[in-house]
Amino acid sequence: MVKKMKRRAFISVYDKVGLIDFAKNLVEKFDYEIVASGETYEVLRNADLEVINAAEFSSTSGLLTADSNFLSETILAAVLANSSDSKLLTDLERTAVKPFDMVVVNLCPYEKLALESSNTDDVISKIDISGITLLRAAAKNYKNVTVITDKIDYYVALNANEFGRLKLAAKAFYITSNYDKAVASMLAEQCGDKPFKTFSFEKLKDLQYGENPHQKGAVYKTGKMVDYEVVNDKELTFNNILNITEAVNMVSEFYDVNCVAIIRHTKPCGVALGRSLYEAYTKAFDCDPISSFYGVVGFSKTVDEEVAKHLNSMSVEVVVAPDYDEKAIELFKDNSDIKLVKLNTSLKDYRRLTVEEIILTPFGALVQDRNNSELDKDKFKVVTREKPTPEQIEDAVFAWKVVKHAKTNSVVIAKDFKAVAIAQGQTNAITAVEYALNYACDGAKEAVLASDSVLTAEDCIYSAVQSRISLIIQPGGSIKDQSLIDVCDKYGIAMITTGIRNYRQ
Repeated sequence: MVKKMKRRAFISVYDKVGLIDFAKNLVEKFDYEIVASGETYEVLRNADLEVINAAEFSSTSGLLTADSNFLSETILAAVLANSSDSKLLTDLERTAVKPFDMVVVNLCPYEKLALESSNTDDVISKIDISGITLLRAAAKNYKNVTVITDKIDYYVALNANEFGRLKLAAKAFYITSNYDKAVASMLAEQCGDKPFKTFSFEKLKDLQYGENPHQKGAVYKTGKMVDYEVVNDKELTFNNILNITEAVNMVSEFYDVNCVAIIRHTKPCGVALGRSLYEAYTKAFDCDPISSFYGVVGFSKTVDEEVAKHLNSMSVEVVVAPDYDEKAIELFKDNSDIKLVKLNTSLKDYRRLTVEEIILTPFGALVQDRNNSELDKDKFKVVTREKPTPEQIEDAVFAWKVVKHAKTNSVVIAKDFKAVAIAQGQTNAITAVEYALNYACDGAKEAVLASDSVLTAEDCIYSAVQSRISLIIQPGGSIKDQSLIDVCDKYGIAMITTGIRNYRQ
């Protein structure tokens, strides 16, 4: 009776999570023998698995692997071997080396290597030549070899048919091509040149739909992502993700104090600070109670029982916060509608995550730095005879940060660290000013008016005067600045110019 030949797998991985369990399955349930290199070999040996050291296959011409061992021409030939290549099979039989049925290689993220050193030669020396070569070889021979590039594919790949192996091969080629692009991009930047941008998004999952039910939607993994979890195991929608992004963008401006931001249709409809989180929440809710229903609420601090009680009494789609205390979690258990998102990334670190914003259009990909503008109270200018009080300046800084995240043209009326009114998405500043003041009504008395764009019309100042605004903060820089200042001086309104425009389409 002819003894059945064992199948053979080559393994060399950077990410070793789940490796031991996977290798045990290969050996015990699927009758594989394993060849491994470097650290992967050591890990498997220490787990008492029978494994062959890839170094035994080394030849005079070897290629460095991700584990700093040698990949021989024999191993490469064993990966490429197939029934149509009789010469290659004959060579393998002569050297008593069996073909590989599986190749498991995941690469060290090249961006990580580039961040670890600014020395070009050092970074180039870490380029994984053999890992890339093995993946391409295995993917090319997908009819005979299963290629695995990611731990999430470990168990899917074990019983893959030819079509399944083709999908895995496509993923391997995708990964190797993006690796090459990342290397090329890094070298171009070292030369002070940026001739192209590299985008590599890995699908995490399909969403129920996009912005509307007739649109398909999915979420993809990017290079830098916030670490979060949905505490009550509910599915976030496309629109949920857009809105929680806006909520966290806002509260991260105030990460060191109690802040609450309520978002509806990606627009802020209530923002406030408070001595307690509950006070901040009630102030934010009071800004626009109608829009706050079915909104997304972001918190800068841990949600407690007192806040949870109020949230439970109204219709809220999503709550996003750094944490929730046990009593709050207990209260939310009976609420089948609300989704609880917990941020594991600190709000301070969150502000460093997004360095560029990308908009894909039929006219090309638009790329810009994120608007990380900061307001320095020591550098802005008080341009009027009337000088603001310290309390008014603090409200002005608060209002400036809120208006920065509203849609252009936007105007925020604020007092006592509370957005009294938010006008946004207007096609001109005059309309934005009038809308905000009309909404604020008596709440505009002695309040601050902040504009994201330059005020160019005296009508804006006259409207502020009629509503008894005490301080205006705006970018300035218009040829009509002096005429606006003159009106402010005439009616005793203080004005601060920042020199910073915060358009947001």
